[in-house]
Amino acid sequence: MKALVMGAGTIGSLFAAYLAKQGWEVAIIARRTHVEAVRSRGLRVEGPLGSFTAKVEAYEDPSSVKDRFNLVLITVKAYDTRQAAMQVEPLIKQGAVPLCLQNGLGVEVEASQALGVKVYRAVTSNGALLAEPGFVKHTGLGETLMSGSQPLLDELVEALKASGLPARKVEDVEGAVWLKTLINAGINPLGAITGLRNGELLEVGWLRDLMRGVVEEGWRVALRKGVELEEDPVEAVFRVAKATASNKNSMLQDLERGRRTEVDYINGAIAREARALGMEAPLNEALTALVKAMEVGGWRK
Repeated sequence: MKALVMGAGTIGSLFAAYLAKQGWEVAIIARRTHVEAVRSRGLRVEGPLGSFTAKVEAYEDPSSVKDRFNLVLITVKAYDTRQAAMQVEPLIKQGAVPLCLQNGLGVEVEASQALGVKVYRAVTSNGALLAEPGFVKHTGLGETLMSGSQPLLDELVEALKASGLPARKVEDVEGAVWLKTLINAGINPLGAITGLRNGELLEVGWLRDLMRGVVEEGWRVALRKGVELEEDPVEAVFRVAKATASNKNSMLQDLERGRRTEVDYINGAIAREARALGMEAPLNEALTALVKAMEVGGWRK
């Protein structure tokens, strides 16, 4: 099997490495420094499943890739989905199956609109960070879920499981996408605004209460849409915050680096879904506005 990972940052690189470890031929599209490191030293991973270095092809520009692929895994930031989809369109026309593995709501819809074909969706709870170009630290082992009748997805699940990464097909991945979005909605903006690590948010009573309120607000929207969640999202957000207590969440890291965040696809998306249903989501609306103001104003340490 051959897979291209479009936008191989932390999660994309993690999956690229584990698929390559299982014998898949893998290529990544990434930033220059990461590409140069992978070309010279390979793609190194350290984590709960051990340490290894995977051999993958690395490119900066999708147009320079001439091979045919079975799978195109889109792992860019949510706001870059449409552009990324258009860049890999030639590979999709050659028969590659597109699969979004990203945060937030609606990314597969944007990719599908750009490509004019069915785009599948996966969601993962694996934790990782890009310690340096060419080196991924796998910080937490989690499950990856996906849905769809495409046979390639069954092969992908089996490859991930064989590598040690828990994975399974579900009848409808929407519930898993919403659950992760609600968890991110409760943790990420609060950490981004306060500068606190995940566990520290639980130690401040009013922040813990606010986290609960944000998640419950989004949960009501999901229930109105008929989305079924596998677990109570409030219990889930507290569990995840505790399990990742020392982590700076990705939204906080983005602000620290002067980058755009994915808040429009997390809290902002929950607020949009609420409006479409004639509901209100004031907490998610307010957090979206605050984070976007911080993007504009710049990070203040």
